[in-house]
Amino acid sequence: MGKTGSKLTNIDDNGLINMALEGNGPESEAAFFTLYARYHKAVSGHIAKYVKESEEIEDICMESFEKAFGKLSTFKQENKLSTWLFRIARNTAFDHQEKARMRGQKIEKTSIDISPEETINVIDDRMSPEENVISTQDHENFLYCIDKLPEHYMSIAKMCFIDNLGYKEISEKAGIPVNTVKTRISRAKNLIVQMMLDMEE
Repeated sequence: MGKTGSKLTNIDDNGLINMALEGNGPESEAAFFTLYARYHKAVSGHIAKYVKESEEIEDICMESFEKAFGKLSTFKQENKLSTWLFRIARNTAFDHQEKARMRGQKIEKTSIDISPEETINVIDDRMSPEENVISTQDHENFLYCIDKLPEHYMSIAKMCFIDNLGYKEISEKAGIPVNTVKTRISRAKNLIVQMMLDMEE
């Protein structure tokens, strides 16, 4: 399971969680990335039930995954990972709305009138484009795609996915603000997925 070159979506969620938590090397980072790619579309869609602006949705999505991955060791593996991620995402969206209200701002909500109890059970069972990509690619291609990123994304991606550095450490090493680090990591992930799609064709 943990060998370089294994197709990561042949591994179930719990297997990837164990792989992610086992160490700090490239395989651990690849497992985190696979979980991110597998659920990014569904989590973003879930957040969109509460928030309308796409930029705000992506910020909340990234923060939700940060929170989830930061406490992944507390996840009870007999439960459904998607439900757990949706709960974190919903609470993060609510936190953003509350902070915006305190700042006197307004985050535009969607017109969907749906209760948390209903949305917690909502999941898109169709395989997302990201999951399709990862399911047919391996860890070596993942690292190859990092090397093919534009320089200002590649250096940040390597520090994040290979060196396992946090946002603050990357910010200090790269000499750029933390928010810029977050933006570049998000864009690097999207570029990696796109390159993997291109490699499939």
